[in-house]
Parts: sequence; structure tokens; C-alpha cells
Amino acid sequence: MSLSTEAMTACPVCGSCDRETTARERVPGGTDWRYFECNRCGNEWRS
Repeated sequence: MSLSTEAMTACPVCGSCDRETTARERVPGGTDWRYFECNRCGNEWRS
């Protein structure tokens, strides 16, 4: 069983996949950080 991109970026507070990407930050030698805001509860997180 594999996780979809939607599941990996769902809101950690309410579980909603209704989110917007608010920013992207390049990390030297690694994966970029992506910042999200949940449209349902307003929580912000990075992935």
C-alpha cells in the first residue's frame, strides 16, 4: 500500500486535503520544504 501525494499533504489537524500551497523553500542538498494552509481549519504546516 502506497501513500498518495494527497494523503502525505493532508492537514495534520483536521485531515482535510483542501489546502493551498503558500510557499516553497529550497533546502541545500535536500528536499524542498513546501508550506501549506488548510482551507477548512486554517492550520499552516510544512512538508
